[in-house]
Amino acid sequence: MPFLEPALGISSQLDYDGCNYFTEHIAMISLFTGIGALLLYLLSAWNQNKASASQVSKRGYLLSLLGWGLHSANLSLHLFTQAGLLLDLGAALSLTAWAVIGVILISSLRNPVANLLIFAAPIAALAIAVDTVSVPSITGRQYSHGILVHIIASILGYALFAVAACQAVLLIYQNRHLKHHQASRFITSLPPLQTMESLLFEVLAAGQIFLTLALVTGFVYVDDLFAQQLAHKTILSLIAWVIFSILLWGHYRLGWRGRMAIRWTLWGFANLALAFFGTKLVVEFVL
Repeated sequence: MPFLEPALGISSQLDYDGCNYFTEHIAMISLFTGIGALLLYLLSAWNQNKASASQVSKRGYLLSLLGWGLHSANLSLHLFTQAGLLLDLGAALSLTAWAVIGVILISSLRNPVANLLIFAAPIAALAIAVDTVSVPSITGRQYSHGILVHIIASILGYALFAVAACQAVLLIYQNRHLKHHQASRFITSLPPLQTMESLLFEVLAAGQIFLTLALVTGFVYVDDLFAQQLAHKTILSLIAWVIFSILLWGHYRLGWRGRMAIRWTLWGFANLALAFFGTKLVVEFVL
C-alpha cells in the first residue's frame, strides 16, 4: 500500500541506524578493554621484574588477574559475531595468549610459577595489539560441537606447551647464572632447579593430554586433515606429539632431565608453533 511506504522506509532507516550505533558501541568497548588489558599486562610484567619474590604473588598477580579479566571481555566481543565464531590470525594469537595467562594464573595458586608472567604478560600485550590493529581476512563461521572441542583442546594444549617452553628458557637462564655463581634477585626468586624441572614435566604431561584430544577430535570431526590447507598443520602437530611422547617416556622411564629435557621441549614447541600459527598465516595471507 502506497501510504505505508514512507513509514516502512523510516522504520528501516531507524533499524539501520540502531544497528550502526550498536556496532560502533561494541567496537569502542572492545577497543577500551583491549587497551586496558594491554596496559595492565605491561604493568604486571614491570612489577614482577622489580618486586621481590614475596611481592610477586600479590601486586603482580592482581595486575595480571585484572588484565586477564579485561582481556576476557575483549575476546568475547571480538570472537562472537552474528555470523559465528571469528578465528582469524589476530584473534587466534590473542585467544592463545589469554589461555597462556590463564594457565599461569591458575597454576600459580598451587605452584611458584608467577615469575613466568615476566615473559608471558608482554607477549600477551603484543598479541592484543596485533589483534586490535589487524583487519580480519576471514568472516565468522558456525562450528559443530565436535569442532569446538577440537579448537578448545588445541588452544589449551598450545597454551600449556607455551608455558613449558617459557619454563625451559628460564631453566637455561637459571642454569647459566648458577653455574657462574651470578645469583641475581630474579634468580633467587625462582624455585630450585629440581622443582622447576618437576613443574616442567607436569605442564608437559597436561599439554600432551590436550594435544592428544585435539588430534583425536580432529581426525573424527574434520573432514580431511590431510587436505592441502591442513596437511602441514596435521603433520607438524603429529611430529610435536611424537616428540613430547618420547620426552615424557624418556623422563619417567629413563630419567631424562636437564639439557636433554630443555632441547626436546623447545624442539617440540617449535613444531607446534609452526603448525598452529605458521599454517594459519600462510592460509590467510599467502594462499
